[in-house]
Parts: sequence; C-alpha cells; structure tokens
Amino acid sequence: MRLSALKIRNHSRVAHLDVEVRDHLVLVGTNESGKSSILRCIDLLLGAPRARLYATLTAADVRDPARPFVVEATLTGAERAVFPDMNAAGAVRLRLDAHVGADGETLDIHRRVVTGDGGAELTAAQLAAIGWTMMPDDADLHAGDMPMLRRLFATLDLGDERRALVQAEHAADGALRRSGTLRTLRERIAGQLTAALPGCYRGDDLVFVATAREDDPFDRVRLRLRGPNGQRDLGAQSGGLRAVFVVALFDLLDGDAGVIGIDEPETHLHPTSQRNLARLLARGPSQKIIATHAPDIIGEFEPDEIVVVRTDDVVQPQRDFLDDDDKLLLRMWVRDRLEPLTAEHVVVVEGITDRVLLEHCADVTGRNLDTYGVVVLEAGGCREMPAWRHVFGEHGFQVPLTQLIDADAADAIAHDYGVRVGDLPAQHVWVSYPDLEGEYVRALGANAAFDALARGGFRRGELEEMRRRRRDGTLKDADVARFCRMRANKTRAVLAVMPAIDAAVARRIASVQRLLNDVVRTTGGATGRPCETPRETDRGTI
Repeated sequence: MRLSALKIRNHSRVAHLDVEVRDHLVLVGTNESGKSSILRCIDLLLGAPRARLYATLTAADVRDPARPFVVEATLTGAERAVFPDMNAAGAVRLRLDAHVGADGETLDIHRRVVTGDGGAELTAAQLAAIGWTMMPDDADLHAGDMPMLRRLFATLDLGDERRALVQAEHAADGALRRSGTLRTLRERIAGQLTAALPGCYRGDDLVFVATAREDDPFDRVRLRLRGPNGQRDLGAQSGGLRAVFVVALFDLLDGDAGVIGIDEPETHLHPTSQRNLARLLARGPSQKIIATHAPDIIGEFEPDEIVVVRTDDVVQPQRDFLDDDDKLLLRMWVRDRLEPLTAEHVVVVEGITDRVLLEHCADVTGRNLDTYGVVVLEAGGCREMPAWRHVFGEHGFQVPLTQLIDADAADAIAHDYGVRVGDLPAQHVWVSYPDLEGEYVRALGANAAFDALARGGFRRGELEEMRRRRRDGTLKDADVARFCRMRANKTRAVLAVMPAIDAAVARRIASVQRLLNDVVRTTGGATGRPCETPRETDRGTI
C-alpha cells in the first residue's frame, strides 16, 4: 500500500498539516520545526501496536485540550479481503483521534478505518497489510538480525533446503554457507551495498551465522560483513552504515515493499555515502517518508515531493510546478545549500560580487541579513532570475523573494513578469543603474574608489591609465567603473573597495539601499532609513 494524503490537526509541536503524498514525501525544516513529530504521528497511525499508543501519547501532545488530536491518512493499493470498506479505486482512509479527558491528563484514543457510519477499529491484520516500517533511532538499529532479516527470510521458498537446515543443528554455519538460495540473497544484498557505499562488495563478503533449531531453521540467524579485521554483524557497524543496511534490506523485500519512515538517514554518513544512500532511497520500490537536513538527500527527489515544515506553517509546492530546466537548476543549487527552503526571505543576485557587496552593506548599516533570517543566492546570471521566481513563488515553496539585477536585464525581466520596468520595485525587483560597479563607484567618488583599488593589491601597471587621468584631472566615475566591471578585475575590485564602504557610503549605493529597506520591512524588522524614491540622478551613465 502507498500513502496518498496526510492530515494532522491539533498537535502541540506540529503546525496544521494537509498535504498530498506523491511518490515520496521529503520533510525539510529547521530544528524544532516538527519534522520528526510528523514521522512519529504517521507511525502512531500506521504502525504502532495499540498498547504503544497509550504509552507514547500524552495530554501534552494535544495543542487544545478541548479538541481532539487527529492524524488522518489516505492509502491506495488496499485489498478488499483486508479492507472491505475500501472505495472502488482501492483507496482507504484511516484516522487516529485522541481526546483529552475531563481530568486534563488521561486520553481516549481511537484508530479506525473511516466509513460513513464512523468505522471500525484497525485490526492487527490491517496494520500488517499496510506495510509501514518506521526506521528506529540508530542506537536501536539491528540490520543484521531481527526484524528486517526475518522479513527477508519470510519471502524465500527454501523447498528441500529447509530439511537440510534443520538437520544441520551442529553444523549450521556450514549449511548456511552452502545454501544456494542464501548465496543468491547474499549476492543481492552485496549488490545493494555496492550501490550505496564506497567499494565493491561480493556475496562472499557476507556471512550468515546461526545456531539452528528444529522448529525454526532461521532462529537467531544473523548477517555478518567480512572486512579486513574479520567478521562483524551488520547491526554492530556504525550508526550511519546501519541505516544504509536497513534501507538496502527493506528495498529487497519482494513485491510492493510498502512505506518506510526515516528520520535523518544521513546521520553519521560521509558525504559520498550520503549521495549513494540518497540514490538508493529515491530509486527503491518502497515509498519513503523522510525527515532530513541533507542537501544530497533532497537533491535526489523530485522538487514537488519536498514539503517545507515551519513552526507555524507547512508549505507544499504544486505538483509539477517546475519544468525540466528549472528542476535541473534547483538540483544544482540544493546540493550546496538548503537554507533558502527554510528562510524567512530569499534575495537572489546575479553573481558572487553582488552577494559580497550586498552582505557588506547590510552589515555596516546594522542590518545583518542572518539576523532577519535572510539568505542570499547567486543566480549565475540574469537569465536565471525567472526560474527562482518559479521555485520560491506562490506555486512553489512560498518564500518571500527579492531580486537585484543590472539595468541591461531590466527590460527582459519586466517582460517575463508582465510589468513595465518602472513597476519592477512592486515585484521586489531592484535595478542597479547601470550596474553595481557603477553605483558603488558613484557612491565613493572616482578618486576615493581609485585610492581603494591602489591599496587593494592591483599592480601599478594595471592602474596606470587611471593614474594618468587622475594627474590630468580628467578621471571620472565612468573610468573607474569600467575598470571594475572588467571580468578579470570584477571580484578583486569589490574586495578592494569594501574597506572604504562605511555606513554613509553604503546608503548612497541606491539599489542596495532600497533592496535592504524592502527586505527588512518585509521580514518585520526595524528599517535603517526610510525607503527613498528613485531619482533620475541615480540612473547614471557610468
């Protein structure tokens, strides 16, 4: 069975949630945003024995004691023999309700199949048919023995080999080693490990160890991995590797492998192993419900499978909200940084020099962007600007977005947004005239900018033409700006002039000043100075 929809109401640590579950569900958020609590809520509905419901849930988990705490899920792929109340499409709706008693402490919990007349309590057989598995915390993982290995054994047809295993009570290790069926299983597991971890694993690198009993040839069977220092149970490996093993074994289960919940699978894994695990998670037959901080994990899943969890809100983008080009851009970006998905505000600039100068101006004017929860992204050029609007806009992750562009991009951006150039500020798009180099040189003045470049490590020969103009009294802002915007000089120039840009100069860099005022106002902070109305003198010809 597969999850297709999930609702959570009135949980003390989870915002109201109502999402569609697509192929997978990837929960992204800051610490304490409620990601792990969502996984636990799903586990309570789909997997926990009834006794554990009362052992786990308390009145403190209910936000408003006057109303029930509710977890509701829709699942597809049900069988009528197990779920007679499923609809014609094979879907079934399950619901957990927890009511706080009059004493404010006790709970009355019901978990049922939703029908027109209220529905019956979920049975153990129905829970088993759902196929939900919640990966335990790494301290409790036992990939090398129960229960995951037991489930794998249950899928095997041993035939005549069962008798041999039972009779081999005193030579169980040899029988397990000679078993052709188990050799095939070891080779399959080795293939999964090779796909998920550095190195190449063979079936002979894995060893089943057992003391066979007549009533169960697999009693106390464990799986070991051979290494340079001998054999070790899979469950005795490091926490990160145990997580890889559990996922690898789970996806080997025959048929529809069901749904697996995993909280931060990247924990304790080297970045290379994180990327390999991510591919294993995304491509396996089971449906994954994952809470993660790892960009490499997120980058392997479709963008519309990502849900951003915030303390007061849950955001799910529309299905297929990005085209293929935008998806590629998002994957390339998300592998480096995850913060924008959970930021209060995102600023997109064209390149690294714009970002460096913007962050410097914010700092010297007392508006540190980190303080306001603002993340700055480099678009890599003005042509990528509209794609970021798709990512963070109303159909995407719904993060407030501000953009900074050069004047030569204004017409194209205005056309893409369906507005006039003069109306771009209303779209939170700010234009540097003619570009940021022109604006910061104008704010400093030609002579001060030249002095900063001379102190900043440029060789005498590189500055000779401007030095001659300065001696002649003909050095203009346009001359210095032209030098600063040259590709070979661009980054060095902004680093050279930054020490000369104090708060007063920063406030004279018009487009940056307006952008910062806009961002601080949007995030609810105290602005540095009132936003200024654009003046024609700001639109220089530098």
